[in-house]
Amino acid sequence: MPVLMEVFSGDPPCPGCVAILAMGDRYAEKYPADELTVKKYVGKDALDKYAEYDLSCVPAVVINGVIKIEGTAPDEGTMNNALREGGLWIR
Repeated sequence: MPVLMEVFSGDPPCPGCVAILAMGDRYAEKYPADELTVKKYVGKDALDKYAEYDLSCVPAVVINGVIKIEGTAPDEGTMNNALREGGLWIR
């Protein structure tokens, strides 16, 4: 079962949201779908999912249903650690 990475952004996106959306794209390109699934939630279209996780701000990243990053755009090391904790083998 692939690791699920859910990325949350405002609309219009703040600089941190732009960075985290781009990071999500990079990880989606780097890992095959059977290892990592990346879903992006942006603006009003994300409100139900945002409420489901009880997020308080964006940008945010949820890995396998656990909030790992909220209110900041992480560096690659921080994101790698969050994904590793979620069960992804980091390349």
